[in-house]
Amino acid sequence: MTQQQATASATAAEANPEDQVEQEIDAAEAATLRRQADIRIKNHVLVATTLGLVPLPLFDLALLVGNQVAMVRGLSQLYAVDFDEVRTRAIITSLLAGGAPVLAVVGLSSGAKLMPGIGSLLGSGSVAVGGGALTYAVGQVFVQHFEGGGNLFNVDPARMRRLFARKVKEGEAVAAEARAEAAGQAKGAQ
Repeated sequence: MTQQQATASATAAEANPEDQVEQEIDAAEAATLRRQADIRIKNHVLVATTLGLVPLPLFDLALLVGNQVAMVRGLSQLYAVDFDEVRTRAIITSLLAGGAPVLAVVGLSSGAKLMPGIGSLLGSGSVAVGGGALTYAVGQVFVQHFEGGGNLFNVDPARMRRLFARKVKEGEAVAAEARAEAAGQAKGAQ
């Protein structure tokens, strides 16, 4: 931006302070909406981390996808986007297939619950953190899509999968933190 453009922009803002106020209100509303979305995602990550405690192998994976669909339903309502459960399940399945390494760990961990005793113990921890990471990534991908004006019918799968891969890595830390927080709350309740 040249000095003349900066001066013209500053002069325009001074000339019409109502536009500046509107921009500030829009920014505050967008920030509030994002905070609400982050809270919803965090709540569903907490649910996902507790689903690892379900002792039935593979049933926990079905519950995990159901939790993610419920999260997207809530995000759709928040962003005033029409919700379609069948379409949402297809998009989530596509994303999860793209997150194959983490999904494989979660699936194998869920299958480990078939071994009596130690299998349940080992499988539960991996399903909890992996499921939480996947749920976080799904939520973040949909929020960014909705914030960009997208809906469930104009999805760019390749773009979503690239973003999903990055967000899974972030989600692992978020899920581990959520699991520790839930464990701390459970100890405090005793």
